This record gives sequence, structure tokens and C-alpha cells, in this order.
Amino acid sequence: MQKSTYTNFEVIVVDHGSTDNTKSELQLEFPEVIRVIGSEKLWWSGATNLGIKEALKRGADAVMLLNNDCFLEPDTIEKLVNRLKQIKGEAIIAPVQCDASTGKVLVITARTALLIGFPTFLATRNISAAKKKAHNGLVETKLIAGGRGVLIPASIFKRIGLLDDESLPHYYADHDFYIRCRKSGIPLFIATDTKVFIDQEKTSLAQSPGILTFRQFLETFKNRRSHRDIQQLSPLFKKHYPIPGCYFIGLGLNILRYVISYLIHRGIYLIQAESFSKTNHKSI
Repeated sequence: MQKSTYTNFEVIVVDHGSTDNTKSELQLEFPEVIRVIGSEKLWWSGATNLGIKEALKRGADAVMLLNNDCFLEPDTIEKLVNRLKQIKGEAIIAPVQCDASTGKVLVITARTALLIGFPTFLATRNISAAKKKAHNGLVETKLIAGGRGVLIPASIFKRIGLLDDESLPHYYADHDFYIRCRKSGIPLFIATDTKVFIDQEKTSLAQSPGILTFRQFLETFKNRRSHRDIQQLSPLFKKHYPIPGCYFIGLGLNILRYVISYLIHRGIYLIQAESFSKTNHKSI
């Protein structure tokens, strides 16, 4: 961010329980950074809310959410700010998400399909197709995947409120926020000429299910760090399921999908492991 072509911003780092040298290194290497101390009991939503509150208190016109696994190109902030100025009225704008190690596009546009059990459904990963649909460099989306470089005008927080850190402490508070925004008539856009790079090695514990034993897999349904955590999935479906009172259908379909996916991936993993073992045995 020090190489950013846009300089009219402040960096706020929320430190909620770091046990390394974050405090001393920030003070030494980045004295201009504003450090907000939070309880170590906070998760993503609560910590992010602390940062948002600090930004609003300081009179920010807009707030960019950026996780510690994200890296911006030097012109990303400038382009997002300029695109936001083009839009009449309130709107939220985000960059294209790419893999930090390969540069491959991960997410452009997305949506929810809660009716059939999908909190996140990736709609477009083809950048050429997205640019063809774009108007003035912006393509509308039903959902933004996470808080990875998203730029949100301060007025939206004042109108919609903050993230729901009580019901959704770690996962899906971003989904809930974007859905609330869309229900209030606030559009979501992706700027097709901007990128944020994601270090996927630092993301969810719930990825690569095939390597997990069945017991470990079941544990992910009650692990707050997992996107399969039922205690966080339930409030999301309950609040936004399209058929009132029937959210348990979507939740059940979601769980069933994960179980089927796990069984397939686990089977493939075991077959590959056995094949590898036989190959090594023969070579010995």
C-alpha cells in the first residue's frame, strides 16, 4: 500500500490478540499506521467492526476492507475511488480477486443460491466475458466474495449498520451485509480493471476436505473457523432464506452437499494415497 498511486488514505490495523512482534514492528517500520487494539476473543466480524468504527470516527468518506491475506496492485485504490465517483448515488465497489501465487482469477461476480443451499455461487470467472458485460469498467454483481479490497462509502454504514458480529462472528457476516445492502437498493459492482491478490494458504480451515478423516470432517461443522460451521450458517439462512420459515430446507441441502462432496474427495484421496504407497513399495 506504500506504493499506491492514491495517497489520500489512512491505514488502520486491528490487532486483536497478536502474539508475535506485530506491535513493535508496526511502530518501528510503519509509524503512520493507526493501530486499534481489540480483545483476543474477537473474530473477523467484531475486529472488522472496530476498524470501521475507528475510520468513521476519523471522518472517512469511504472504508476499504482488506484482510491480512490480501495484496493490492499500486493503482487499485485509485481506480476504485475513481470508479466510485462515476456512480450516481450510493454503491459498493470491489476489485477482481486473483490467486497470489498463480495470478489466476478466483472470483469476479458471485451470487447466493440459498434456496438450494448455496451461500456462495460463483457466477463469473472469465475476465473477458465480464469486461464485455461491463459499463464504464463496472459489472454489477449480486454478491461480493468477502471483504477483500471492497470499497464502501461511509454513508452506507450509517444507513445499513455494521457487520452482524453477534450472530455471524467469523463467517457470512459479509454475505449478510451485502444482502442487506441490496435489499435496501444499494448496488454492488466489480471494477474489471482492478485486482486484489489472495494468499489462499491463509484462508479457511474447511478447504481440501479429502485429507480429513470422517471425525475431523464432522468437527468442521462446529468449528468457528470453518465455513461449514452450522452455528453461523443457521443465522444466515434464517435471516435471508427466500421462503420464510423454511430456512431449515436450505440449511439441510447445504449440509448434504458438503457431505457428498466430502465422500467424493475422501474417496479420491484414499485411492491416490493407496496408489502412491504401492508405487513406492515397488520402487523399494
